[in-house]
Amino acid sequence: MNREGSFVDRLIEMVTVLVLGLATVGTAWCGYQASQWSGAQSTATSTSTDQRVEASRLFGVATQKVSYDSSMIAQYAQAVQAKNTPLVGFYRATLIREELLPVIDRWEAEIKAGGTPTRLIDDTSYMGAQLGPYQAATAKADASGKQALQAGETAHDYVINTILLAVALFFSGVLSSFRYRPARLLLVVAAIATVAVAAVNLADLPIA
Repeated sequence: MNREGSFVDRLIEMVTVLVLGLATVGTAWCGYQASQWSGAQSTATSTSTDQRVEASRLFGVATQKVSYDSSMIAQYAQAVQAKNTPLVGFYRATLIREELLPVIDRWEAEIKAGGTPTRLIDDTSYMGAQLGPYQAATAKADASGKQALQAGETAHDYVINTILLAVALFFSGVLSSFRYRPARLLLVVAAIATVAVAAVNLADLPIA
């Protein structure tokens, strides 16, 4: 009976040492990964912020272009209506932006054909060209923000697993304080279960 008891005690000690080793290495690994993903979150957040600032700048530029083009079209229309050919030529050659000239030419063709031109702000082709850089920058900012959120969630998951492994370390560490074998077995089982849960969680987590 004593021999059997000694064997069980030795087995408990061996399992405890194994759990301690796994939990210690796992805790260090999870702590490292949590730190790496937190850094990735900070970087992505900073990138997203910079991209949103750039998007705001591009939106301001687009707004200024639309405002300027609207003003130029109004003045150009007055010159055309007054049949002031030199002034029309001056507007086209000097003041009107080159990318607006195709829009004006299309409008003039539509008017000659008896049609009504689409308002500048309703012209999807024109507005798409003006707001395209802003929309692209906004999309990049959204993508970076999503990366930051995912990195933060991953870092949080690693922290949770660090806590689980710390619990396993606690169970294994206090085991030597107990002489009552059922209590020792219970602690070993609890430590193994905790490490197993952490291992399952870690299997699904990305590595930085």
